[in-house]
Amino acid sequence: MSSTPSAVPIATNFSSALGGGQAQTQQIQNQSASVFFASLVSSIAIFGVEVAAFLIIKGYFPRIYFIRSSGCPQYNSPQVTPLPNVAKFLCPVNSDGVSADIVSSNSQPRTYLVPEKERTEPPPKGIWRWILPVYQTSKVEFVQKCGLDAYFFLRYLWLLLKIFVPSAAVILPVLLPINYVGGKGANFATGIYSNATTWNNVTGLNQFAFGNVRPDETNRYWAHLILAVGVIVWSCWVFFDELKDYIKLRQAYLTSPQHRLRASATTVLVSGIPKEWCTAKALDGLYDVFPGGIRNIWINRKFDDLNAKIKLRNKLALSLESAETNLVRNAKKAQMKKAKEEAKKAGKKQTKKEEKQEKKKIDEKASMVANLDGVSAGDPHQTRHNIREILNDRGRQHSRDESKNRVQKRRLIPIPLVGQGLDAVGQGLGNIGKTVLGGFRAVGKEVDERLNTTNGFVPPEDGEFATQLQTTGGYEPPEDKEIAVQHDSGDNEATSGHHLRDSASTVVQRRESDARSDRSYHDDADDDAVWRRYLKPKDRDTMRLPIFGWTWMISLPLIGKKVDTIYYCRKEIARLNVEIEEDQGNPEKFPLMNSAFIQFNHQVAAHMACQSVTHHMPKQMAPRMVEISPNDVIWDNMSITWWESYIRTVVVLILIVGLVIGWAIPVSFTGTLSQIQYLSQTLSWLSWLQRVPAVILAVIQGLLPQLLLALLLLVLPIILRLLAKNQGVPTGMAVEISVQKFYFAFLFVQVFLIVSISTTITTVVTQIAASPQSIPAILAENIPKAANYFFSYLILQALSVSAGALLQVGELFSWFILGPLLDGTARKKWKRQMDLPTTQWGTFFPVFTNLAAIGFIYAVISPLILIFNVITFGLFWIAYRYNSLYVTKFRSDTGGLLFPTAVNQLFVGLYFMEASLIGLFFLVTNADAHGNATSNTPCKPQAIIMIIVLCLTVVYQFLLSQNFAPLYRYMPITLEDDAVERDGEFARAQEMHRLDEERGDHDNRPASSGGANVEGLEDLTPAERDFLVQRAFQHEALRAKRPVVWIPRDDLGVADDEVYRTQRASKHIWISDQYTALDSKARVVYRRSPPDFSEVDLIDL
Repeated sequence: MSSTPSAVPIATNFSSALGGGQAQTQQIQNQSASVFFASLVSSIAIFGVEVAAFLIIKGYFPRIYFIRSSGCPQYNSPQVTPLPNVAKFLCPVNSDGVSADIVSSNSQPRTYLVPEKERTEPPPKGIWRWILPVYQTSKVEFVQKCGLDAYFFLRYLWLLLKIFVPSAAVILPVLLPINYVGGKGANFATGIYSNATTWNNVTGLNQFAFGNVRPDETNRYWAHLILAVGVIVWSCWVFFDELKDYIKLRQAYLTSPQHRLRASATTVLVSGIPKEWCTAKALDGLYDVFPGGIRNIWINRKFDDLNAKIKLRNKLALSLESAETNLVRNAKKAQMKKAKEEAKKAGKKQTKKEEKQEKKKIDEKASMVANLDGVSAGDPHQTRHNIREILNDRGRQHSRDESKNRVQKRRLIPIPLVGQGLDAVGQGLGNIGKTVLGGFRAVGKEVDERLNTTNGFVPPEDGEFATQLQTTGGYEPPEDKEIAVQHDSGDNEATSGHHLRDSASTVVQRRESDARSDRSYHDDADDDAVWRRYLKPKDRDTMRLPIFGWTWMISLPLIGKKVDTIYYCRKEIARLNVEIEEDQGNPEKFPLMNSAFIQFNHQVAAHMACQSVTHHMPKQMAPRMVEISPNDVIWDNMSITWWESYIRTVVVLILIVGLVIGWAIPVSFTGTLSQIQYLSQTLSWLSWLQRVPAVILAVIQGLLPQLLLALLLLVLPIILRLLAKNQGVPTGMAVEISVQKFYFAFLFVQVFLIVSISTTITTVVTQIAASPQSIPAILAENIPKAANYFFSYLILQALSVSAGALLQVGELFSWFILGPLLDGTARKKWKRQMDLPTTQWGTFFPVFTNLAAIGFIYAVISPLILIFNVITFGLFWIAYRYNSLYVTKFRSDTGGLLFPTAVNQLFVGLYFMEASLIGLFFLVTNADAHGNATSNTPCKPQAIIMIIVLCLTVVYQFLLSQNFAPLYRYMPITLEDDAVERDGEFARAQEMHRLDEERGDHDNRPASSGGANVEGLEDLTPAERDFLVQRAFQHEALRAKRPVVWIPRDDLGVADDEVYRTQRASKHIWISDQYTALDSKARVVYRRSPPDFSEVDLIDL
């Protein structure tokens, strides 16, 4: 075929341009070099910019880049706790409402967001010295800090490098010369080979590919066969070796003493229980045949109605919190605006220096307000902020902790860092009754270090702070029989005696008799409300109610009744709180479901029960699952029956298939963009593109398709995860495994198959439908033509995406763009501060599995792909190992269950490589003396051998899965004796540690709010662990607590007045303005976690 543009027929429409036959596709095949190099240059530029940005700013944003590292001495000292920038304290509160040193510092601050046992040493200072610890961290330390999921993901990348590095080292020196030297080249289709219907010129990078071998040199294809078989054999051996090591490490994880302490290690979820067996007595009698017997049984009830009320209540509480915060902020802004106008009228103009000093003064005052107790009303005292509070409820506190608690409570009321929860809810103070006073405890042990001075800070002298508050509009609540305002005395002498806002600990109390009798919401006349001094009623937040009373429907503009958000949410929250707490107190009125959690005394019993045939009828008391974390249970799916689960699965599979087919249209479009130059020659309405500079056109063809494809794939995981959850699986772990399977199938079809045949998609579909046995030939004809596209795709992934993972583009966008735009309340700011980047493994593994499958397919057909595979997996290994060690927090761990699934999915790449080579070998033809193709098949022996290899590969995968699959999830009985022996050694070590603590000098150790530095279950006694586990598998609807409406305190008294009026309206709404305030620009600042936060929810039971 002639390569000149004039030889290309002009298409009359878009479909003919896409399916116009071999002449068109050959033109696309040969226009590769400039497009690839444009992609390469663009990707290198992006990589350089992102890496340079990372190296420059990583030291300034440790909250983003060193979250998991222990920090600088000033934060780690047990004698120092960061405080607001009042007087000579360490950490100013910035506009995001948190310590400025937390977000921006040249040092690496002590990270309170990750427990001490999971923290890693900070990397050494220097531009490149951070790379060394990434390589030097040992396997044992990495697993301890990051878990098995993170370890096996990096092990998976290492597995791919283990395959592709040796393959590249062998294949490239052999095949590149064989393909290139003496090949067709750019001038082949001339002379006797000028028959354009048979022979074509080969240009660009395709000269190094399978199709460049001349028709009179077909013996060279034996090298392709030998190397292909070598790649397959080597890959299969690596799969076997890695899966064998995986089983060893997973079994060591399952039998480790720390894991066997958890409820998840000994608990089985049994589904499909018949009615006659769905009692504790019947289940106990059935399962007590297993070693050690049963410890706990939780029979699930259908709390769907209660769960719906809780979700609605929580949604309305957030709406009320946002509306109240906006009211307080808007009132402050109006007051500031009015004061500025009055000063302007009076001719009082401040200099920039005076204005700056005034703002600084206001910010310091805001920091002080954020450290005071504030006002709270409606606290039901349901929240237990740490383990010790829960254990104290049952009198299980150890004597060594009781004595230390008494000393610490007498000695100080500490001021801890952001992320700490209230510790003394329910503790008495004189004859006040239950109050929200006492010490505080951090999320982990590292925040238990206190400042051992009175109150934790020194107030300004001469009552300056109180005077400032009084002169800016102090607030006194009206006398009311139902409300008693209590001021802390003794520990807060510097501020006691001032009015409500100036007290260091002010709590609005309600009498218990009134709380029991008041079950209604009382409309409160607010004609004298403080906010009316600054705002008009039209300035308050409003909302639209869902039409027809459908609570599940979102509010739509201009549709539905318009109501005042605060008044409406108060009334609904009060009603829902009463109904929810009544339902929680009477769970027996809810119907039983056909599932139960059964906890055994011995781990081996749980694994035996899970694998045994329990019932004599099919689908009864099945399926059974072990290793379920209580925090991972999807309670919404607990009420789904087995037949409903089957129906949902079928529906989800149909939707997935439809999604794969429907997504082919936009994905195919990205493939055609890589041929924009050809389309501009064939489609008249795109002819204007021929006037575009060649450099720009090359960038459009090389980079734009990959960027559009990445954007298309960004939204897909969200859809797949939603479908997997609605499939009815009971745990988040099962959701991730389902998503992994769906997502890989989707990626392989869309990113590989559809892109490969997008140039002739209309003809390919017709051929496959008419002749399915022609699939190898179709693959052989189309796959080589897409090689250059995947060169660009891989280089984009290798350079720009890996550098983006280091730079944490998403986190930067979240902190500096989304945060200021969306976070208007203290809770939202706190949540953004506390929520660390997480990894959803179900959509993480398939991306790299798909890249590896593409590498397998092209390893022999277009061996240059191996270079890009090695670069891609190497850079990603560095980026994600760094992120795992220093950035990402892994909340739950499946024990690496996604690793064997990913390994098995790699066989898809081998199968397609074999099928493609079979087709290519059959398509090879010789040429006679006149340059015409002969009818014989010179590579038929190679094709037959490859068919045999394909069959052997299928048999090998079947045997591998059949023999290894039972060992992926379950613990062998042969390991139980060794595990029991290690349990005894661990228990003795823990007891010795406790004795050492009791004999140690408590005064020289960091104080803990609960009296012990408790980080996990291993720090507790067996009796304490059993007590905590008893609540582990209770339905989340029974454990749900009344949420607090957390609003910022202001110097105008609006927030205090709203707390008062909310309590007047109903005693069943918890509202508080504790530990949060407004700065000089009326932005919310905070210093502690919300009053309803409990660190117990973070413990992995």
